[in-house]
Amino acid sequence: MESKPAFYKILLELSSHLRLPQGFMEKYGKMLPKKVELKIGSTIWKVMVEKQKLEEEDHHFFTRGWTKFCQDVRPKIFELLVFSYVGRSTFLVTVYATSALEKSVFIAPRCIVVLKDYRCYKIHIPKKFAEACGLLEKTKVSIEYVGGYTSPVALTTWQGRVTFGAGWSRFLKANRLSTDITLHGSRKTLSLEFVPTKNLIKVQLLHH
Repeated sequence: MESKPAFYKILLELSSHLRLPQGFMEKYGKMLPKKVELKIGSTIWKVMVEKQKLEEEDHHFFTRGWTKFCQDVRPKIFELLVFSYVGRSTFLVTVYATSALEKSVFIAPRCIVVLKDYRCYKIHIPKKFAEACGLLEKTKVSIEYVGGYTSPVALTTWQGRVTFGAGWSRFLKANRLSTDITLHGSRKTLSLEFVPTKNLIKVQLLHH
């Protein structure tokens, strides 16, 4: 019985792309789509596979999306990454530290919230995000707007649901996130990312 397609790479540098082994691509390249998924646990990153000329030969690389994968997984130089192709455009990724032991990869919890009309001042945090961050057991958390204002915000828990309380309105106004919403009825989409070592939630505007 033939084993599943797989390859490994020893990380020699941190860059915006990763070259795929020629032998792997010669044998399995035809089954790969132009966009694949890299999966660790339940977290998935979408990455482009592109062909580029290198020393007058065609090589294939993970390109767009690879930088995001590295930012989240934080692999280090000389660590070993094993990519096992399980079909349906998906690679399962395992990271081994320089100690030769499998590395436990922590992926910061994230969620998306939408601010709209007067309800922007009282938003409900998605339950899975609240549970992953341990917010149900907390009474407050610091919130940081990327490139802007940081504020402590109280957490209100009721029947298993968490909302931002005192401090949230001030945070929105200080970062000019609520003006267009309350005046013109527009909406804004925010990404929330929890940083457990700092008991901090990073907020980033995605679009509005």
